[in-house]
Amino acid sequence: MEMLNHDVLPYTNDLYYTDCFQKNEIMGEVYIAFAKLPTAADKFLYTYNILKKYNKLPMECKLTNPKCNKKARLIRADANVKFQNKDYISAFCEYNKCVMTAKIDSKDFVFALANRSAALYYLEEYEACIHDIHQALAKNYPIELAYKLYEREVKCLQLMGKTSQAKLKFKELLYHLSRASLSKENKKDIEMQIKRLLKETNKKDTNNQLNLIKLLGGPNRNIPALSKFVKMKYSESMGRCLVVSSDINPGDVLAIEKPYAGVLRRESYEYNCQNCFKRCLNGIPCLKCTLVIYCNETCRVKSYENGHKYECSIFSTFNNWPRLDKYIATVLALNAETSDPMMRGFNNGKYLSDQFCSVYTLEGNETKRTVSDLFLRNCYAASMVSIMKLAGLQIPDHQLGTVGESLVHIICAVSSNAHGITQPPNHKTWSLIHENKFMPVASLLMPVLSLLNHHCDPNVVRHNYNGTIVLTAIQPISKNSQIFDNYGLLYATHPKETRQQILKKQYCFHCECSSCEDNWPMYNVLSNQPQSEYIIFTDISSHLIEKSSIKLYEIINKIKTNECDGLQYIQFLYSHLKLLYNNIKRPIGEYCDCQETIKEILYWTANKFIIEDY
Repeated sequence: MEMLNHDVLPYTNDLYYTDCFQKNEIMGEVYIAFAKLPTAADKFLYTYNILKKYNKLPMECKLTNPKCNKKARLIRADANVKFQNKDYISAFCEYNKCVMTAKIDSKDFVFALANRSAALYYLEEYEACIHDIHQALAKNYPIELAYKLYEREVKCLQLMGKTSQAKLKFKELLYHLSRASLSKENKKDIEMQIKRLLKETNKKDTNNQLNLIKLLGGPNRNIPALSKFVKMKYSESMGRCLVVSSDINPGDVLAIEKPYAGVLRRESYEYNCQNCFKRCLNGIPCLKCTLVIYCNETCRVKSYENGHKYECSIFSTFNNWPRLDKYIATVLALNAETSDPMMRGFNNGKYLSDQFCSVYTLEGNETKRTVSDLFLRNCYAASMVSIMKLAGLQIPDHQLGTVGESLVHIICAVSSNAHGITQPPNHKTWSLIHENKFMPVASLLMPVLSLLNHHCDPNVVRHNYNGTIVLTAIQPISKNSQIFDNYGLLYATHPKETRQQILKKQYCFHCECSSCEDNWPMYNVLSNQPQSEYIIFTDISSHLIEKSSIKLYEIINKIKTNECDGLQYIQFLYSHLKLLYNNIKRPIGEYCDCQETIKEILYWTANKFIIEDY
């Protein structure tokens, strides 16, 4: 909806669809008629037609965010004032908007890149600064001003400890300095200043070795996003689920998945790649619209081909959309599939994260939803279909029900399966832009991780590594046991009644996990429990547990006082968690403390890891 004009915004408001029925006192009749219809396609067509009758569908659809150099110049002028006042964060944000707004082949775009590089320089983001310098020079930055960029790059390289590269770039600076419209004295001053800088010793910490994340035992042959020690099972009560085929220890990586699709949070549009969701200080914009940014050209091209061309120019490109018949055929085949329910979404024996069939066969819980909830989701789908038709997509009347039915299912599946991700402000710049330590990034649809069932005391945790999600064991898991995720409602942070109510409304099930059945107390109660009240069910020495516990809280204190990020202690924390799990009856506050410390460390040190490529 972000691509459309403000006339479309009401279609995201639930009351917009129902107020006319309520005013005419026919809401009950509408719900009864809707509920009686036998098929999902019939329900959609009824909704579509009644909204059309009451003029509740979009009447126009047009792009309102085209490139505009005039607007870009106004933004840049405002950014220049902020820059001159040494408000480099605000200047960076404005220059970033200018990069997204200016026409790609214009001088305004080139100047925006150069200005953004200046802000990045003063923010000490030297690599990003150099990237923007190269982009500006490649876009024919004025020759008489090019020396400024070469001077800035020399300074960046020297400050990064790359003196040899800085000296080579200095030679290029001298050449462009000779072509600058400056007095001899000014040229000489710049030259001498850089020579003095190059003589300075500037040693940088080069210990940037990254930790490798690997799937435990390598990938599963049929579901490559999973570890070979994880398999899919099916039960009538819980549907498809994931279980382990071997004993699992805390810290073991059980899944690595790239999302099938995702939607950036609005506040992340200007700072996260639209394609891979990575944070990018020096993103490159879409060639046509002003709403998205990419970390590199590869992501820009991939995003455009995978769907942004429809979002970006929605008013015209559907005229040439060639795949509607293929989409209809795929949806009809998946809707008609009556094979083994565990194998739904498999293609040639494999369940892959990048295939539509894996996503479309996720559970949407349509039959468990209330009439009012399902009617509203049909309203959303009706608006989407209306926008598509306004945009030029020809949907024959006999296929309208199938298209609408499929969109309703996708909307329901997203509601039941989408995963929200956050990202820490690891760069100093990000921490200045976003005060919240949990920076919202996107909502992702991941067909493999969506197979995980909920538990209020989960045994795994998800972390975001530049748009790829890693699933790590946060408890010991015994062989043939199920892997449980958490849908945002932990026993330690939410009372049982609240958890049950939200899970029923959002995910359409009643939680019967052990922490609900036994009504475990919340952390605010557990945290006051003295260690003397722990129930040890083995013959382990209490002295051994006490000694390990003391070290745990020493580590926690070091992290709280910013002495370290805790990563060097992660293996101890895993072992302490296992020690508690195997010897002390839960729940206990110390177990929560250890788990949360591990999760915090993995969150804050995400930039110190790299994922093995399979």
